[in-house]
Amino acid sequence: MSDTFIEELRVRATIDRYFHCVDSGDWKKLGTVFTDEASFEFNLSPTEKKVLKGGQAIADYFQDRNKIFRTKTHYVGHAEITLDGNVAKADVYAISNVTIGERIAVRGLRYADELVKGTDGSWRFRSRVHRGLWQYYATFVEPEVPKT
Repeated sequence: MSDTFIEELRVRATIDRYFHCVDSGDWKKLGTVFTDEASFEFNLSPTEKKVLKGGQAIADYFQDRNKIFRTKTHYVGHAEITLDGNVAKADVYAISNVTIGERIAVRGLRYADELVKGTDGSWRFRSRVHRGLWQYYATFVEPEVPKT
């Protein structure tokens, strides 16, 4: 395998780790996928956004914001990753399912990412821009396994 392919896999692992941390509520680990100087632009609506600075501040915001969700699951789609030395850019698509009360907001998302490779070889987000592309609502029902 080429070194480029391995580094792309490591970048993708960081992207996947971000979503796993958000869905599992691992706020401590979430802070570690960002650099200390990271910027996260979170677009709440077409006209409202929040810009967060620093890995810990980003994790703290998500911990507080996610208290409104009963459950959440993100499905990460395709990611176009380009490498330039120790800097990676990624264009990532995902679908978010978040339950608020009895409603599920299903959203198509797009992320514009810049990651940097640390001296330890790990990739971390230096900047992440979140944009909602579309959304619809569904009704929540308790999961059950069908009886035979």
